[in-house]
Amino acid sequence: MSLINNNLACIIVTYNPDKEMLDSIVLQILKSAVSIYIVDNRYSDASSFYLKNLAAKFQNRINITFLEKNHGIAKALNVGVEKARFEQHKYAFLLDQDSIPQDGLLDEMKAAAERLSIRDPQVVAIGPRLYDPRSNQFFKFASLKWGLWKKIGCDSGSGELIKCDFINSSGSMIFLDQWERIGLFSEELFIDHVETDWYMRARYFGLNCYGLCTKSNLVHHMGDKVCRYWFFGWRYMPHRSPERHYTIVRNAIWLWRRHYTPFSWIINSICKIIFTLFYFSIFDNDRGKQFSFITKGIFDGVSGEPLKN
Repeated sequence: MSLINNNLACIIVTYNPDKEMLDSIVLQILKSAVSIYIVDNRYSDASSFYLKNLAAKFQNRINITFLEKNHGIAKALNVGVEKARFEQHKYAFLLDQDSIPQDGLLDEMKAAAERLSIRDPQVVAIGPRLYDPRSNQFFKFASLKWGLWKKIGCDSGSGELIKCDFINSSGSMIFLDQWERIGLFSEELFIDHVETDWYMRARYFGLNCYGLCTKSNLVHHMGDKVCRYWFFGWRYMPHRSPERHYTIVRNAIWLWRRHYTPFSWIINSICKIIFTLFYFSIFDNDRGKQFSFITKGIFDGVSGEPLKN
């Protein structure tokens, strides 16, 4: 199926989406000259029926693929990217079903990508600034410098483009001419650390990614809800279910054994796992289940890994 002729494809992965939110996301994206590829990790007949009707409303702009079951975000993204490449798009904008681009964001990103294509032949992706309305928080971009983590915000005076090492998967605009060099998203990771692994591979190959500071942002809900805690001042962090903490912890430990994983990232993830175990096993309302799933994630991460990448 050939969609409208443009350089940019938007890939949305769905799993039992909120209908009102997805409607608003699609209408917002269609304000720009963008083709939409929806890949659905099948949840129910009802959700599939809704998505078929949505695609029918914009049949020259939306291509929808139904997977036979929930294969996870990595496989769904791979399916969407391969379709975008087949249709010869230049860029793929990856989006979760609960992330809403503000007015003008896609056009600003596409313009920045065109400038970067000339300026930096090693560029692999750009990503927007993320805003979580629940905490009224803008997320910073992350980079590894001299073995240490550094967070850089758009208020740092670094300019419109900030060179970084990792971008959140939702909001990533990847340059498809580098896709084969880096390879597919790791499907055995299913959902967590999928983009972390991919960007670490890109970094290993000497490729660059950038955070984009513009007037427009991506409204994105990080985690199920937001936790507020004190650590030398009040801070916010995403709250996730015990099941999600299991895969986050297990997958992080799996990544320790991959040859392209930076040592500083391993040290940082160890600290995060310790903090996650401590905080959620003591202060969470479901502390017993959190402790059980996090410790199981540690055990399963240490005991083995699928033989991939």
